[in-house]
Amino acid sequence: MDRTTVQNEADDSARAEMQAGVDNMLFNCMGAQGGDSLVIVCEPDNDDYYSTTLAQAVAGSVRKRELNVEIIGVPFLEDASDFPTHVRLAMETADHTLFLARIGDQVRFAKLAGAGTKTMCYALDEASFASPFCSADYRFFLELKHLINSALWGNKEITITCPAGTHLVGTSPADPGDDETGDVMLRRFPMTVFRPVPGNTFSGRMAISKWLCSTGSLFYQPDSVLLDSVVIAHVVNGRIIDLEGNPGDVSKVRDHYEFVAEKYGLDKYIVHSWHAGFHPRNGYDGLALRNLLRWSGSAFGNPRYLHLHTCGNYAPGEICVSVFDPTISVEAAKLWDDGKLVFAETAQVRELFNRYPGIDELFTSPEREFGLDDT
Repeated sequence: MDRTTVQNEADDSARAEMQAGVDNMLFNCMGAQGGDSLVIVCEPDNDDYYSTTLAQAVAGSVRKRELNVEIIGVPFLEDASDFPTHVRLAMETADHTLFLARIGDQVRFAKLAGAGTKTMCYALDEASFASPFCSADYRFFLELKHLINSALWGNKEITITCPAGTHLVGTSPADPGDDETGDVMLRRFPMTVFRPVPGNTFSGRMAISKWLCSTGSLFYQPDSVLLDSVVIAHVVNGRIIDLEGNPGDVSKVRDHYEFVAEKYGLDKYIVHSWHAGFHPRNGYDGLALRNLLRWSGSAFGNPRYLHLHTCGNYAPGEICVSVFDPTISVEAAKLWDDGKLVFAETAQVRELFNRYPGIDELFTSPEREFGLDDT
């Protein structure tokens, strides 16, 4: 077999793998049908977040399924409250809108124009679409989300710990949790996190390690702070009341909260809510430190990661506190254990595996590397 033939076969395989990811998004997430219209919103002039060729690649795969596709460019905006008129008008008549742009994440808690579906995509390049991160059945992860919601919510005592020193204890709302109230207003693809749990009852220690980064709601500079050591935030009923640790790093944390809160007029030290990742194949290609904004907007669905929404009395706040390798216990039963989703070993999830053959293999061999370079 000559080199050209080998390369052609490799290209065909890559296209087929990407098609599987796009099909999963179209049919299992969006519920699209042949003949539907799809608007793809992308950032045409940005080359350090989404792949610059991704919109065209996705559009090509979509057209193979006989959907009508329009690609619309939108500039990167620090504040998306003034939503671009040309995007809104296109959404009003489209059957489906796909955001391959950060503006979709910025408005994820807002009601958007048009009756069609709206989907925010957290896969940033063609390789992600060609991987199990995108091709694993969306419907399984949607059902898993509902199971996790039900396990966490309902007036249950929850304890969060991590190797860096986090120890937070609180009670979830009496609300059973298995609905979309208080969650985002658009669809996430892939599905990677459960409904955020309010932080107002949580007290204890919150370890701030490695960095503080943006939640992706508003964009400001500097958008992150790197830490040389762990800073312990003492939390009482969802509010940071004191910071403890190396004086230099404590000053960095205080200064960053002061800067962001003053810029936008926010409730500075509130811990609004939190959630953790549950997609075992949510990896990250590269080092988080090279582009924390990109990492924080795409790798948060890994089970090794829990993040808290702080600085701002609304979801998702403006400063993200990262907790690595969390253990989450509900009424003394562990759902996560040192960054592993042990909830996947319960009878409820095993029954779910039976209805989606092959998905269990993703959980037995999870992607532990997601940009930290520590595995």
